[in-house]
Amino acid sequence: MTHRRLLAWAAALAIHASVPRAAAHGGEDHAAPAAPSAASTATEHVVSGETAMFSVVIKYPARKAEGPLPARVYVARADSSAPVADARVRLELKGGLTFAADAAKTAAAGVYEVALPAAAEGATANGVVSVEAGGDFDLVLVGDLRFGAVEAAPAPPGMTPEREVPLGGLAAAAGALAVLSGGIGYALGRRSRRKPPAPPGPPEDRSALPQGAS
Repeated sequence: MTHRRLLAWAAALAIHASVPRAAAHGGEDHAAPAAPSAASTATEHVVSGETAMFSVVIKYPARKAEGPLPARVYVARADSSAPVADARVRLELKGGLTFAADAAKTAAAGVYEVALPAAAEGATANGVVSVEAGGDFDLVLVGDLRFGAVEAAPAPPGMTPEREVPLGGLAAAAGALAVLSGGIGYALGRRSRRKPPAPPGPPEDRSALPQGAS
């Protein structure tokens, strides 16, 4: 699994932070406020929020404005994380983009879809999601939605983008190998040129020499 894919999974799993509690339908406050959560990968933006009743996660493409952006809204019970099916879910945006629309139910429980209008590159808009399920109603703040493409982080200097292998390390390893190979070759060459001296022969037996005529 690549670093970028790991980074994408980690960002999705990290979306569990709380959100400032808004007043519910009757005006009662259910919990102390907390900060909304947001994250972005190379392919999608993710924002989330939570109240005492509902947890909401919104995912939509991270790309330049090329028409409407299909967004998915995930709604679950805050106390049990059980998906909330057959709810009325409405998304409202204000700021760099003004928008309000109901999210349609999908075949998956707790998953709703809404088409976000095209926004200027780099625009942000504050979002709030209203959820009505049975007799429960609440507003969930999801913070700022960012629009536009997310450029992949450049590889650190000396790293190849494909394998992320340090070029400096490769050069050093290659140099060390060359030095080692040269040293071995030089040693072998010197050893082959220096032949050991021949061992001395047996002492000459002069008794075996022919005797001269007297």
